[in-house]
Amino acid sequence: MKRYSVLSRIVSNVFVAGVLLLPAVAVRAQEDTTRVHELVTARCAACHGVDGNSTASAYPRLAGQFPGYLQQQLEMFKRLDGRPPMRHSPVMESMVADLSDADIRALAAYYAAQAPNNQREVVTSSSALGERVYTGGASGGAPACAVCHGVDGAGVAGLFPRLAGQHPEYVGAQLENYKNGRRGGKGRAMTTIGPLLSDDEIKAVAAYIGSLKPQ
Repeated sequence: MKRYSVLSRIVSNVFVAGVLLLPAVAVRAQEDTTRVHELVTARCAACHGVDGNSTASAYPRLAGQFPGYLQQQLEMFKRLDGRPPMRHSPVMESMVADLSDADIRALAAYYAAQAPNNQREVVTSSSALGERVYTGGASGGAPACAVCHGVDGAGVAGLFPRLAGQHPEYVGAQLENYKNGRRGGKGRAMTTIGPLLSDDEIKAVAAYIGSLKPQ
């Protein structure tokens, strides 16, 4: 009986401690939510929209993108230990400079949780060339985009980002950056693929990607 009495007191103490911690946990969760919304409205919304469905064609849609990919990209814009960022953008570098690791994770999770809106400025048609490059590869030897990003542009979590419904202007600009060595580190797949695409193929495949509806 004594052993059961001791066990009962332990369980009771644990329960009480858990109950006492609940308000603190709730307050912390509220603070985290408030912080994310402050960052979104003050820094991100002007270009990407509050819901991640950017209507400005120069800026990527973030809604529904994989959180790991968003986190990785935000981290690549930061200077670490005095080293220059792996991805360059004067605007984005200033936006992420003071973000903590927790801020970056929270922002990535927030935008990943937003629903893609496939009714806003999504391209409704594209050329045969764009479809051929995306599904079959380019004349210069670039592999089909679908190999990594999926036939429907849904991507692969943890590996390749979603492309479906992305702004053609933004996609085209990023492909040009890969082609001309302005984005990505040595040995990254797209730094190898970019130079294998012609200007016409980049324009066509960017339009085709914009025609793919987000799921």
